[in-house]
Amino acid sequence: MAREISYENAEVFEPKDMALKKSSQKRTTFLVSFLAAFSLLLAISLLAVAVLYVRLLENISEAFSKLQAHLENVNASKMRPRTVIFGVQNAFFVPKGNLLQLVSAGWRLYQGQFYLLSQESKTWHAAEQACWASGAHLTSVTSRQEMDYLSKESRGETFWIGLSDQGKEGTWTWVDGTKYNRDVSFWAQGQPDNWHGAPGHREDCVHVAKGQWNDISCTYSYRSFCKKAAFS
Repeated sequence: MAREISYENAEVFEPKDMALKKSSQKRTTFLVSFLAAFSLLLAISLLAVAVLYVRLLENISEAFSKLQAHLENVNASKMRPRTVIFGVQNAFFVPKGNLLQLVSAGWRLYQGQFYLLSQESKTWHAAEQACWASGAHLTSVTSRQEMDYLSKESRGETFWIGLSDQGKEGTWTWVDGTKYNRDVSFWAQGQPDNWHGAPGHREDCVHVAKGQWNDISCTYSYRSFCKKAAFS
């Protein structure tokens, strides 16, 4: 009788081509997963760029509106052509060269001016120094529209503006050199009062609270608005 052969304990080996096929399938699955994740990340990045681009177009539109007004003023004047050309070149300098960088850093363009609301609270002098370091000053306010814009952008937070009477008590000046106009001011009722209970017994700097101005000690810390012209 022929001896029976037992396969009970024999190891089963996969054909070499089958093992290679499974390995290839694993690599394909990994590659598909990687590409899916990469595509999602790319889509999110493109969406962010699109949002920034739309915002940039809005700011450029405002810039061109300001430029149009500038050119209308030029046409009404007797400026020499060479002066007009340099004025237009300077007006386009920010939109062409630095607009994207400024917008990315948080600056906002409104009526031909760039504004930046600080993230940190500082004393008045430290806030002005921070603005100066970025080529700006603490903001001046010259119209109701500008005041409303700043109040809206601050979302109800108190902030410094560039008004003070540190040089001479009662003589208010804007740090950026803008002439102070009492008729275009937004003092709260009873202000300024130079309250002598303030630190140092002086209230020489101005902050905005609930859309109204109040003189207060320059040593307090608040957020602040920097401002610089978009047009030379």
